[in-house]
Amino acid sequence: MVNHMELKILKLLAFRSDVNWNWYNLDRAMAMRNMEGIGNVAQLVRGLSEAGLVDVIPRAPAGMDHYKVSERGHQLLQELEHQNLPHVDTPDWVP
Repeated sequence: MVNHMELKILKLLAFRSDVNWNWYNLDRAMAMRNMEGIGNVAQLVRGLSEAGLVDVIPRAPAGMDHYKVSERGHQLLQELEHQNLPHVDTPDWVP
């Protein structure tokens, strides 16, 4: 099951799909938005990847893999949006 922090990361990745996300720029984006999880990005994304919600695309140099929301991740976000559950509200920084 995806926890609240992982869900916020998933929403950020989906919201800015134009960005080639890696651990560094994801960590910076989270810091700018005062999100929890700063410094643990790789571990959080690994959980999303293991759940099939994020695709990890190997890149050079080592450790600079890119992250993007998988089809399953997009489906989950759409399902949650339609359920309109209070614990999965869109963060303030998403228009």
